[in-house]
Amino acid sequence: MRRWKKIGIAAALIMIVSVILFARYYLQMWPLRFRAELDAFFGKGNWETVSSEAKESMIYTVRYRSSNRAIGSEERPGKFHTWDIACIDSSGEGEIWSISDHTMRINQDRHWLFSPDRYSAKQALALELMDVSCAAAGEKLREDILLDILPEQEADCLDVEIFYRNGNPPPDMYDVLLEEPWFTARETTAANYLSTDLYDFYIHILAHDYRVEKLSADEQEHLMGSLAEIEEALKAAYGEYADYDIYLGEGREAVFQGTKAAQAAGER
Repeated sequence: MRRWKKIGIAAALIMIVSVILFARYYLQMWPLRFRAELDAFFGKGNWETVSSEAKESMIYTVRYRSSNRAIGSEERPGKFHTWDIACIDSSGEGEIWSISDHTMRINQDRHWLFSPDRYSAKQALALELMDVSCAAAGEKLREDILLDILPEQEADCLDVEIFYRNGNPPPDMYDVLLEEPWFTARETTAANYLSTDLYDFYIHILAHDYRVEKLSADEQEHLMGSLAEIEEALKAAYGEYADYDIYLGEGREAVFQGTKAAQAAGER
């Protein structure tokens, strides 16, 4: 009888340890934990995790205590995970999106458990998806608008992204963002970000000097002279929601905020 009791206790302990280990694994593996959110964003059956990697952070540290009294406690680099997710975009092409829990771990290292500035894991996931989708929306803008104005080699000198003003959005903004019907890998565009009242988003276009220097003199002259045409195209595309900051070079800069964009920014 005692033998069976011991076996039962051992089995229970093994079960408890197994549940704890699985729970820890589940909470750390975002593609598993947030499958529903990733299905909504990428499309169910339209994505898969192709790689996962644990890395050491150069930004935050974790304090470890040693049983060796001579060592006491020490700080070591914190750990974080990255995942590469393969999906099919709206044009039917395959692409890779990389997301990470690094920002969440840095944020949670800096803010205590009940701080209003502390991200939940779900909010941090939304932030990661937003950052990548802002870059993707900028790339789509380049293809749809800038390549009608500039040859490809000139357009390649430009970084085009969706940025935001006034520092980082509050954590609860990301909860609302995940519920927006337009917030998907296939559908999100610059127009969505410019017209939303969630935060103050704008288009940022920057010409890198080291890229421009590789162009011929005629190409450089054409790129520098395209500012007015780019502005006109952005205003035509986004109307009163047009909101941009363009830098092509010294003396070739433009900042503009349409009526509705300025009104929305004033109401926030």
